[in-house]
Amino acid sequence: MSVSILLNAADKNMVGNDAVLRIIGSREPPAEMVVQIAVKGTGKVQIQGRIARDAPWQDIGPQHSASALFHIKAVQFLRAVASDMGTDAKVSVWADWAW
Repeated sequence: MSVSILLNAADKNMVGNDAVLRIIGSREPPAEMVVQIAVKGTGKVQIQGRIARDAPWQDIGPQHSASALFHIKAVQFLRAVASDMGTDAKVSVWADWAW
């Protein structure tokens, strides 16, 4: 996927205190995942995961205040939480299986 598509989508995906996380891939769990965060404006994004629906959410790595691309170990449930977002801030978060 082109980076320009991801960055252009940031304008449409988030307004305020919410973030969107899209997971691309099959239902079979991979060994690792690649996460890409696109941030326009000011704000922070925290990636969180858990191993079961009733387990508590746990932070994965540090908060991100700038666009980033990184690998993580695969987890059953994954989400992105935005905080301290400016009024014109936009966030788009994508996760994909890593090979």
